[in-house]
Amino acid sequence: MMLSALIESELPFLRRYARAVVGSQELGDQLVSSMMESRLLPEVAAGDTDFDRIRLYKYLDEVLAEPRDAARPNDILIKMGAVERRALLLASVEAFVVEDVATILGMSVAQVERALTDAEAGLMQALASRVFIIEDEAMIAAHLSEILLSLGHATVAVATTHSDAVAMASEEDFGLILADIRLADGSSGIDAVNDIRKTWNGPVIFITAYPETLLTGEGQEPVFLIPKPFRAELVKAVISQALIGRH
Repeated sequence: MMLSALIESELPFLRRYARAVVGSQELGDQLVSSMMESRLLPEVAAGDTDFDRIRLYKYLDEVLAEPRDAARPNDILIKMGAVERRALLLASVEAFVVEDVATILGMSVAQVERALTDAEAGLMQALASRVFIIEDEAMIAAHLSEILLSLGHATVAVATTHSDAVAMASEEDFGLILADIRLADGSSGIDAVNDIRKTWNGPVIFITAYPETLLTGEGQEPVFLIPKPFRAELVKAVISQALIGRH
C-alpha cells in the first residue's frame, strides 16, 4: 500500500491509540503529528517508502513512550506501568496479535504476555465502578451489562432516549457512561451526555456504527469510542482505559 493511502486509512486509529494512552484528544493528536514530522518525513525524504501498519504504530509508540510532564502521580498508569497500559491498548483496542505488539513495543512475546496479564489483573481490582448505559437496543444493553459484570462493575440504569437519560442521571450515582449516539426516538446520545455533563463530570464512552464520522481531527471529539458491532475484548479495554483517567 502506498504510504499516503496507509496514513489516510490508519490516521483515525493512530489518533485513537495516542488519545487513549495520554488521556487527551489535543495532546494525542499533537503526538501523532509529531511522529509524522520526526519519524516518517525524514525517512520518506531519504527514499524509504516501505511502511506498514505495524511500523506506523511502532514509530508512534516511540513518541508516546518519551517522558512528559502530563502524567499525574496518582494515575493508575503510574501504578501499573506505562508498558502494561500500552500493551493492553494495542492488543485489545487496536487488535494487534501478541507478536505484533512485541514488535511495536520492542519487547519479547513472553514479556508482552506478562504485561497483559499484569495489566488485566490490576485493572479489575482498581477500577470497579457504577456505570450508566444509554442504549436503545435491549440486547446490546444486556450484553454491555454482562461485560461490565465480568469486570467487577455494576450497571445502575439503562436509558433508551435523551429525556430518560437526563432524568435517570439526576437520580443515580455513577462513575462512567456508555452512550449510543442514535437513540430510540431519534434523539442524540451526544446531546444527552452534554446535558448530563452540566451537573456531572466523568468519563464517557460513545458507541457508534460509524466511528469515522467522529474521528475527523476537526473540533471536539470523543477520547473514548467503540465501533459497532463491537468485540467484548475491545469494550473491556476501553472501559478500563476510560476509568484509568478518572483515578
